[in-house]
Amino acid sequence: MMNENVNTMQKTCSPNTYDTQTSVLSNEEVAEAHYLLRCECPEIAQHAKPGQFIHVMVSTGTGLLLRRPFTIYTVEGARITMLYQIIGEGTKRLSEMPIGASLQILGPLGKPFDIASSSAPAILVGGGAGIASLMLLAVALRERGILTLGLVGAQHRARLLSVADLEAIGIAVHIATDDGSVGHHGFVTDILRELLGKTDWQCPQIYACGPHGMLAAVAKLAADFEVPAQVAMENRMGCAMGVCLGCVCPVRVDAERIEYQRVCTEGPVFNPSDIVWEL
Repeated sequence: MMNENVNTMQKTCSPNTYDTQTSVLSNEEVAEAHYLLRCECPEIAQHAKPGQFIHVMVSTGTGLLLRRPFTIYTVEGARITMLYQIIGEGTKRLSEMPIGASLQILGPLGKPFDIASSSAPAILVGGGAGIASLMLLAVALRERGILTLGLVGAQHRARLLSVADLEAIGIAVHIATDDGSVGHHGFVTDILRELLGKTDWQCPQIYACGPHGMLAAVAKLAADFEVPAQVAMENRMGCAMGVCLGCVCPVRVDAERIEYQRVCTEGPVFNPSDIVWEL
């Protein structure tokens, strides 16, 4: 049955998408209920772009029939990493996988961030595990010499993610926590609002990923200050290939028409001004 599923996926996906079997090289807890898993996937690593994701078969023969989507966090030669949060049974099982455990991974998938034509200063806004979608982007922006600032939000200090990784590539980071245990006491979008009001951060490009409410707030701030933005949506996914329609979000295609687009294929990266945040 697995071979039949693999063959079907290979026929459905683009030429630069691969369904490959690999094994866990490391799987370490990096914050409360958050893990960083490393594995070797040369083809996926070669073609991965910022904002794209992989679809992982967590285990077989356990009743977990659907794969789980995870953003590609970093690329290290032929190796990729994924930063993930324990949310349900699938991610709990994933966190318990030892070194050498087998994984079936499909990717890279989805529409990436568009940075080809931008030279504007960049502000990265990550809420919770959403920062995972921005690390590969941060590396790409730094390689292009683009001034980049990171805004990282978390529930509390123990769940703060990626600050050291961003600082290691020369990105200054501002932190916000819901309980005020570290950094700004409040939302990460509070910091974004303050920055956009300063003359030295006028006309930046915003890139964001996080909870729906945070992304809606980013969209409003981008519109209010008239700055361009791109957001990576985190909708639940079933097939990750555009077939099941389980991950759709409402998108305004013109003044009179809204259509439901698939986050796994038309996204996960969207222009936030196109998203209908409240229906």
